Amino acid sequence: MTPATATASTVSTSVSASPGVQDLPPAEERGTLTVSDRVVERVAGYAVVLVDGAAAAPRRVLGVKVGDADVDDEANVRARVAGKTATIEASIAVRWPAPVHAVAAETRRRIREDVARITEVVVDHVDLDVVSLAVPPASRARLR
Repeated sequence: MTPATATASTVSTSVSASPGVQDLPPAEERGTLTVSDRVVERVAGYAVVLVDGAAAAPRRVLGVKVGDADVDDEANVRARVAGKTATIEASIAVRWPAPVHAVAAETRRRIREDVARITEVVVDHVDLDVVSLAVPPASRARLR
């Protein structure tokens, strides 16, 4: 027997000895997948900054704004997941002069869609707290 023949027979033996897909029990009997609160928070927080007119609320320490809300990658979000259902609370800023009501409605829609698409968790309630209106930086006055 040549070394190549021995290797081929060894490989075929080890492959046939391992269980195949047909030997596995049905998927619903193999276990469960639990999506944590933190995963839903991260998905929802990122969804907020993707909405036109919405931004992450500025971080504050003792009432003083710290940093720049426009550079945050995601909004401050808290989520509570129970089984396949979640409740979400988010603090956001709305960019001036966008209509707050329209931005809030679009933000709720985007959060629900993104969380459901990515995590397969249904969002039954989104509570938004608009804590700031992000005003664009003033342009310099022109000298005449």
